[in-house]
Amino acid sequence: MTTIPIHSLRVPEVYEALETSANGLATAEAETRISLYGQNLLSKQKKTPLWERLLREFVRPPALVLLIVGLIALLQGDVVLTGIIWSIIVVNTALSFWREHRAEQAIEKLREILPSFAHVVRDGTESYISSSGIVPGDLLVLAEGDNIPADARVIEEYGLRTNNATLTGEALPARKMADPSHQTGISELDRPNLIFAGTSVASGTGRAVVTATGMSTQFGRIAHLTQSIAEEPTPFQKELNHLGKVTAWIALLIGAIVAAVGYFSLGFPIREVTLLALGIVVAVIPEGLMATFTLSLAVAVQRLAQRGVLAKKLSTMERLGLVSVICTDKSGTLTQNQMTVRDIWVARKRIKVTGVGYEPKGSFIPEPKGQSWEKDLLCLLEVAASCNNARVNAPSLEHPTWTSLGDQTEAALKVAAMKAGITEEALTRIIPRVHELPFDARRKRMTTIHRETNSEIAFVKGAPREVLQLCTKIFMNGESVPLTNALRAEILNVNDNYARGALRVLAFARRHLPPRAGAYSAENIEQDLTFMGLMAMMDPPRPQVEKAIRTCRQANIRIVMITGDYGLTAESLARRVGMLTTPNPTILTGAELDELSDVALQELLDKEVLFA
Repeated sequence: MTTIPIHSLRVPEVYEALETSANGLATAEAETRISLYGQNLLSKQKKTPLWERLLREFVRPPALVLLIVGLIALLQGDVVLTGIIWSIIVVNTALSFWREHRAEQAIEKLREILPSFAHVVRDGTESYISSSGIVPGDLLVLAEGDNIPADARVIEEYGLRTNNATLTGEALPARKMADPSHQTGISELDRPNLIFAGTSVASGTGRAVVTATGMSTQFGRIAHLTQSIAEEPTPFQKELNHLGKVTAWIALLIGAIVAAVGYFSLGFPIREVTLLALGIVVAVIPEGLMATFTLSLAVAVQRLAQRGVLAKKLSTMERLGLVSVICTDKSGTLTQNQMTVRDIWVARKRIKVTGVGYEPKGSFIPEPKGQSWEKDLLCLLEVAASCNNARVNAPSLEHPTWTSLGDQTEAALKVAAMKAGITEEALTRIIPRVHELPFDARRKRMTTIHRETNSEIAFVKGAPREVLQLCTKIFMNGESVPLTNALRAEILNVNDNYARGALRVLAFARRHLPPRAGAYSAENIEQDLTFMGLMAMMDPPRPQVEKAIRTCRQANIRIVMITGDYGLTAESLARRVGMLTTPNPTILTGAELDELSDVALQELLDKEVLFA
């Protein structure tokens, strides 16, 4: 197989590099490869045998001393004292063992995310096989809602977007394409033609050739990290262990002195002197200290559970008191993970949109009815709802609230249109879609073509600057007028103001098409556009976040945001929730982080920094 990165190859070269074809692997070849690469499973962490874990508890110095003391008491014929001493050891060991038994099993949680079956092409025929049987070179068939069973290179797509939240934490689906990717300075996770195990298809369809399976996938690397991290004793546990060793020796020394003085100086009988020394040893050794400590942590865990906080390890409770830095994602952690249109710019007017989430309840401020720009707003919302692949679902028995399927940004646009009474059913009946030019990273826009009564019309949405440069007119007060340089500057200024307010901005345009000659293409369609307006969306912060950050500051805990979102948007949200105190924080991207030395990174970490 070639050593050239798979993301930089053309589709025929991908087939050649992975020794496969458009008909997929032959069944015999797949069986050969599974013996070579192994099953597509995350390997299980080797667990310490039960007997070894029990033995470890009994050979700690305090427990070992008490075992010997109990044995001596038994030899002296004092069965009651022996039972008391050994019961102390048994109770303490049982508590410690119970604590370890409930330790976090992170690898098992990762395993549950992987799908059970995969849709593949083998011997030229589509079929469903167990995901554990996937091998490099298999041809995956992808559809909306599918979980992706292995890392793969996209070789065919139709509006394909994947949800990479399990790997990157990014809430917005990533657009995928089949073209080679030659961009430098980005990681594999950012490559537009690579998909990864453990993620899912948010929208669209496609096909991809498997490049890695099992522990060789990006997901497998994360699993390996969870397995390879050895749990270190906490500082308090180290102090307790040290205290146990010291007191064990002190107890033995005191016991020996008492036995020697009682027998040689005071003339006590050997049995009485022995029992007296053993009692002193048992009294001095703090064998119950660890049990008491464990019980106190268990009570704390129960109290947190009542507040909705789950701690899988008791030692986590102690470590909470040592926390000085908290690293947090943005989407879905600091925010509600629900995009909502908050502001619209149309016909040189700014319009506020009320409402939260996907429920189509809300209003436009000022009220559009009777305004000169009412038609402009409705036409803009028509473009936003039509150039759109998301679906908004009403409440049901399974989902008691409004939900969305597909890209969250597109769902937010569709909800905004629904607030104005524009429904998907009506648009499909009046202006049915006949073609789509999917969004791609090069054009930074998406276009759909719709059929009117005797003609066709194109609706375009995308990044404001990229859409604006294709426009020659602007729709204002119900008619198209020339787009002057002054209006262009005003639109760009509005876009920048929205971005500084932590809003995600999209521009919209349309074009009445002439009679078609030949195939639809971006070059033929996306020109001489009429600018319709801007729509600004926000994933609102969770209401409790600001208070939580204030509490952390009072405890001298630093909060650091690590997100896959745009840096300016991340900075604005961080400032809104009170995470930033300086006017000019450092915004560091993943590519920039890879190029930093450890010394340079440490210098940056001494300042306020956002990883975006």
